[in-house]
Amino acid sequence: MYQIYTTEGLIIESRIFGESNKIYFILTRDFGLIKATAQGVCKTESKQKFGLQTLSFSKISLVKGRDIWKITSAISLENVFSNLKGEKNKLNVFIRIVSLIRKLLVEEEKEPIFFDVIKSLYKFLKTEDSNNRDKLSSAELLTVMKILHTSGYLGENKNFGDLLGVDDFGDETMNNIKKIKREMLKEVNLVMQEI
Repeated sequence: MYQIYTTEGLIIESRIFGESNKIYFILTRDFGLIKATAQGVCKTESKQKFGLQTLSFSKISLVKGRDIWKITSAISLENVFSNLKGEKNKLNVFIRIVSLIRKLLVEEEKEPIFFDVIKSLYKFLKTEDSNNRDKLSSAELLTVMKILHTSGYLGENKNFGDLLGVDDFGDETMNNIKKIKREMLKEVNLVMQEI
């Protein structure tokens, strides 16, 4: 008998294989970035397909196979695309961050901070005024720095080290970012050229 694991995950990407199956790349809090298959998910009668839409936070039950995880059930908790559909700037920020995580993460690297960072960003994007581009760019910059720092690409820096431990995007955080935004951008650009 196989053990079933249940975790929350963000569906990052999917690819069709076979007639009605898909392979998914899922960022989970408990297992990091995983690759998992779902059988028959492309069929019209599939109950799982709604829980496995790209850019959805879902509650996913999985079985660890020899080479790949197998999805046994998926329930959508929130669809990022649907919730941010009318707000192009916010959706673009989220997609850029997801793309960076997908690029940097090694499969099954158990580092919950990646999931927590993307969840925190999404919470901010849902509630923030989409017309405030400065706040959006500051939140994106801080998120990128947290990801680069956790991945080992960005070392300690006394000028913005305290910001890397902040869990919110409140006014105080945004004001602190404003003071050193140029330095932060310079550091991020240097690191991104190396990746």
